[in-house]
Amino acid sequence: MKQILKSTLRNFIRKPATNIINLFGLALSLSLVIILSVYCYSELTTDHFQKNGDRIYLCVRTSDDIYTPALLKDQIDISVPGVKSSVRIAPMWETPVFQVGEKEPIPSDLIFADDDVFKLFTYKAIAGDLASALKEPMSLVITQTLAKRLFGNDDAVGKSVKLNNDRELTVKAVIEEPQYHSALSFSAVSSIATRKIVMPNGGEFTEWGWGSFQTFLLLKKEVNPRDIEKSIRSSVPAAEKKDYAGENLIPFNDLYFSKFDLFSSPYLTSGDKPKVMILLLVASLVLMIALINFINISTSQWHEKIRQTGVMKVLGAKSSGIFKNIMMESFVFFMLALLFSMLATLFLVPYIQEYTGIRFNPKMLFTPSFLFLTIGGALVLSTVFSIIPAVRIAASKATDNLKKSVNPHSSNSFFRGLLVTAQFVIAIVLIAFTVLVQKQVNFGSSNLGMKQENIVGIKLTRQLRDKKEVLKKLLQEKPGVEAVSFTEYYPGGNIAHWDMKSGEKVNWNFDTFCADADFLKIVGLQLTAGRFYSKDLSTDVNKVVVNEAFVREHKLENPIGSKFGGEKEIIGVVKDFHYKPVNEPITSLAIRNESSFTYCLVSMQTADFNSLRHIIDGIKDEAGKLSPSFPVEVSFFDQAVQNMYQSELQFRRTFTLFAGGALIICCLGILAMSLFACQRRIKEIGVRKVNGAKTSEVMMMLNKDFVKWVAIAFVVATPIAYYAMNRWLENFAYKTELSWWIFALSGLLALGIALLTVTWQSWKAATRNPVESLRNE
Repeated sequence: MKQILKSTLRNFIRKPATNIINLFGLALSLSLVIILSVYCYSELTTDHFQKNGDRIYLCVRTSDDIYTPALLKDQIDISVPGVKSSVRIAPMWETPVFQVGEKEPIPSDLIFADDDVFKLFTYKAIAGDLASALKEPMSLVITQTLAKRLFGNDDAVGKSVKLNNDRELTVKAVIEEPQYHSALSFSAVSSIATRKIVMPNGGEFTEWGWGSFQTFLLLKKEVNPRDIEKSIRSSVPAAEKKDYAGENLIPFNDLYFSKFDLFSSPYLTSGDKPKVMILLLVASLVLMIALINFINISTSQWHEKIRQTGVMKVLGAKSSGIFKNIMMESFVFFMLALLFSMLATLFLVPYIQEYTGIRFNPKMLFTPSFLFLTIGGALVLSTVFSIIPAVRIAASKATDNLKKSVNPHSSNSFFRGLLVTAQFVIAIVLIAFTVLVQKQVNFGSSNLGMKQENIVGIKLTRQLRDKKEVLKKLLQEKPGVEAVSFTEYYPGGNIAHWDMKSGEKVNWNFDTFCADADFLKIVGLQLTAGRFYSKDLSTDVNKVVVNEAFVREHKLENPIGSKFGGEKEIIGVVKDFHYKPVNEPITSLAIRNESSFTYCLVSMQTADFNSLRHIIDGIKDEAGKLSPSFPVEVSFFDQAVQNMYQSELQFRRTFTLFAGGALIICCLGILAMSLFACQRRIKEIGVRKVNGAKTSEVMMMLNKDFVKWVAIAFVVATPIAYYAMNRWLENFAYKTELSWWIFALSGLLALGIALLTVTWQSWKAATRNPVESLRNE
């Protein structure tokens, strides 16, 4: 082994520039591949740490509604024998605030669940007993992070916490946050019995018409989920059976990537599997580019290894020993690159996570299975990409080896050109896709159909809701404030979906939120028929304004004056606008004139950033005085719109970053090839210079091969990029155009990258003194 290391070091020193480029490019690519692979693995194995995950199912309705009545659990417990346990989970719709003593109140993610929740889901107790933690009302289980924020280093179990400056809850247990990714996100759990106390609601637990819970079922072993669905349908009242037709049970392990809209649930998160697969493909392309670099640089050094092997054979070395040495040198090189890549990964992960927003547990990098896979992968790659040259070199005759010289027109040159062309194909596809991703995200966030600029939203706390008229008056008196509105809608927030019956045949399905009369003015919605309701007309109570999609979907020929749900009367129609992300189609929407508000929108009139900042500080100050017991959240409306596209923004940043890394690795390979090309043709360049060739002519001669490779790559890459980009755009209900200039720009950028990479080296070779070149040769 010592001899192998000495030989590797000697060969590395002989060609330091190309070997450093090769090592750096391979280490960088392995770092990017490791980061992307771990992230994608974390996404694809979401909630697989749950011990009962393969037997847990979420019960849903066929109308793509993940909310079910509280009565469903009771009915299942009585009538469905194949269910071992059932648990209801529901959020606290207003932001829960916890306070200990006189400390600052802390916002939290609180959910309510039946006491069997920790029998279904796997969580580790740090303190307390999870089996009995939620048996009593007003009990609380919190995460280790929240316990630290509330109690510091003190023991939390048995301590009291005040909820929303009102009720006292007792901490019964502290749990450890899952080390792996989960679709279920919360920082505190209280019992369903507690919900009945802190959120009293007349018919929520007694009527089938309510749907405020997610119902999770733990099935018995070897039970067919389809049989359970039939039993559930037969157990619900006759009037409800139509809502439970079809597939009602979603495997919990598949919930993260399910077709259901988890957007409305504050504690369930969803993923986008196509995006994860695209990032896996990017990781593969990054590794492919690095391996092409490795092959090109290695083959460019074959002729020296052949001569070196000839000397070794003359001195008595056996072919098997030479083969073993070459393979071991390759493996050592890969392991060295892997070592550097692991160090680089540890350094880069925090910055990449902060920039892109992707999340995974870095501890996964040091699990035995991951280390085994990475080392085994390095062994396989080094073997696969070194075995052919090793066999050829080891099997060659010593006399032939010593006589061989480099033929610039050999098959190796053609093979290297083919590989470089493949690199440019990948580069052009990545550039084109990056441009399209930027274009689509910008299209989505800028074509909403409503005003975004100079609007801030104040999330109404319990105290602010009680004093909203006082708040409005104070804000209107502020200089620079143009208008104030109260609404239930805020970009990225929860949107209610109603399913109302009118008679026996008419069914009204629509999204809905309430807003006051100033909402239209602030967000700039455009009326196409009728009017918006007025704050000065008491008769406008129960009046609604709908969007064009509502009129189309419910086939209303004369929408103005139409009534639904008994008393809701349409008085206006607004032009369709994107109140949800553009990858979702615009559906029926009704804006109600009711007072169940969760946000205060403030429109400001200002000329510069400093005055805008001053106005916002004044808004925070006024709201804070009216809500001393609850933290006040103030955010920009346009930033909330950006957050609504968080998935797309995260994908754009991640894809752009790693595509940029792939291009850097590609440039390193081109640079190494240009170094080799210039060194190979030193004598030719010297002869041409002596015979009067100009520097520009020599540079053109050296660069023309790269221009030819880019041209061929552009022809090959364009249809590939078009197909891939078109398939990606199919995921969006509203999408940007697939413009021709994207492909032209990608080709020009690839050509520019190639020329910028090789021009400096070409210029150095072309301006070198020909006398020195010929003398050295």
